[in-house]
Amino acid sequence: MIRSAQPGPDDPTRTPSSDSFESAELRRSGDGLSSSQKLMILVLSMTLYGVGDIVASVLPEISVGPLELGVSYFSFIAVVLAALLNPVWVALGAPLGELVFSDMLLGDFAGLSELEGYLETALAIYIAGVIVRDPCRRAQLALACVTMVLIDKVSGGIIDIVKVAVGIDPETLEESDGLFSAFVIAEGLDIIVTVAFSGVLFGILPAIWLAPRLYGKIEPIMGLRPRDPAAPPRLRGPGGIGFWLVAVFAVVAAAAIALLAAWEEFVGKQGLSTIGSFELGADGQPGFGLLAVFGAVVVALGIIIVLAVASKRRRRSVGEGEGQR
Repeated sequence: MIRSAQPGPDDPTRTPSSDSFESAELRRSGDGLSSSQKLMILVLSMTLYGVGDIVASVLPEISVGPLELGVSYFSFIAVVLAALLNPVWVALGAPLGELVFSDMLLGDFAGLSELEGYLETALAIYIAGVIVRDPCRRAQLALACVTMVLIDKVSGGIIDIVKVAVGIDPETLEESDGLFSAFVIAEGLDIIVTVAFSGVLFGILPAIWLAPRLYGKIEPIMGLRPRDPAAPPRLRGPGGIGFWLVAVFAVVAAAAIALLAAWEEFVGKQGLSTIGSFELGADGQPGFGLLAVFGAVVVALGIIIVLAVASKRRRRSVGEGEGQR
């Protein structure tokens, strides 16, 4: 009985197996992602986090003495996405969504000075995403949510304290009756409130419920492998540069941008920090808020279409692979 020749594993004519997620393009990529996958992660994180930031901004705040109890942002959106997908591209996309949806589309964009918040948030999301080795481990998800909020708020608080210390933000000090220690205490209380609301109530609680249920379900749709707890992402800088060197540079750059913006406001002139800034008044643009919502819906529909097309191509490639066996 003569058996037909079967292509070996090194045969160039061999058809990829149905459970293979890697192509030649992916293997050549440094992070194992194709350009289309990077774009999908970027747009998905940008849209979800941006729309979430709009919702958080319209939630009412409660004033208790000098404290304002409210939600700064929904940290669970960024943490869940960074825990399931590539944390680098989630970190780049999520704060960009805040700029596009909460600032640009709503007509209140501060220009170059917005880079301060972008760098702080991107750094916080990336570190939080790397902390989660296994998206099904609730302790890791909880630590990631708290870490994200702490890095974001502590870095911003230190920069605010420096601005007051060097004397270019005297109005903030006057609000604390001229006591620098009172201002520092107020910053610390603000961090505690943000951790409680954005880190725990709208961070840990939704994340520990949502991430395990999405793990292994959303990644194959985008052509990605679910995160392997034995080989999680590591803290790495671009081009082989040490991560902590990049992190220090990002914080210093954010501080420099914030100090420049505060100094220009203090001396009463516009400069580099206001490049690209614009503000649309409610009188001239009565329907701009609706435009923001419409833009968010359009982008969300675009993501759904991209994912549907990718899923269809995936099923078709699997069917062709099985048909050639």
